[in-house]
Amino acid sequence: MSFNENIHSVVVRSDPAAARSEILWWGEASWWPANCLMRFVRLTERPVQKGTRYRQEVLLPFAPTWEVEIENVTDTSITRRFLNGMFKGSETISLVPSRGTVEIIYRMHYEVQGLVNSLLWALFFKNLHDRNIKMILASLKGFLEKGNRE
Repeated sequence: MSFNENIHSVVVRSDPAAARSEILWWGEASWWPANCLMRFVRLTERPVQKGTRYRQEVLLPFAPTWEVEIENVTDTSITRRFLNGMFKGSETISLVPSRGTVEIIYRMHYEVQGLVNSLLWALFFKNLHDRNIKMILASLKGFLEKGNRE
């Protein structure tokens, strides 16, 4: 198998500092969509930093779970590495500031582990993942842009 890329992005009218603050709380923030089928459960203490671990869950019967660890935090990105479960690789949320806006990019660099997981990913979970990431980015955009109007 080879690694794949799954990329989604949104452009937000926001300053980079506000956007950075929110991507650090990915999965835990107040703006996280209530109807999102992806849940993050923190396994280590605060603060969010390199080494912080989470269990990621898909909120469906018999759906996969896996653990991730923050591998890198910079002024413009946060990267989590998959530790076990159906994926090998990492996911990064990064910021690309421009004049008055910030592009927020979700990039998953992954390899699906195992034949059953590969089939489930291709038949069901990839589309579910894409819908959830789009919903998450739209929710983050709404939160950040609402904050800039007040």
